[in-house]
Amino acid sequence: MRHLLLNLPGVTEVHDLHVWAMGTSHIALTAHLVNHAADTSVLLRMAEEELHHHFEIRHVTLQLETPAYAQICSLRPGLDCQKE
Repeated sequence: MRHLLLNLPGVTEVHDLHVWAMGTSHIALTAHLVNHAADTSVLLRMAEEELHHHFEIRHVTLQLETPAYAQICSLRPGLDCQKE
């Protein structure tokens, strides 16, 4: 799954990837994607389609981050970047 997300156009890093079962027939995925994509709506749609096609994951939540944002968070351990 990480490899698939990293191969999407503009994605340079994947972190905080979590996958779990929601009952017996549904799988959920959340992840943070660092990307350079200009059209984030296209990237989100493409990610959802690929995850559904390859892994039958229908419940996807992705947080998109710019490289600058990801750099700030990685340099400040313990920082709750969700609140900035």
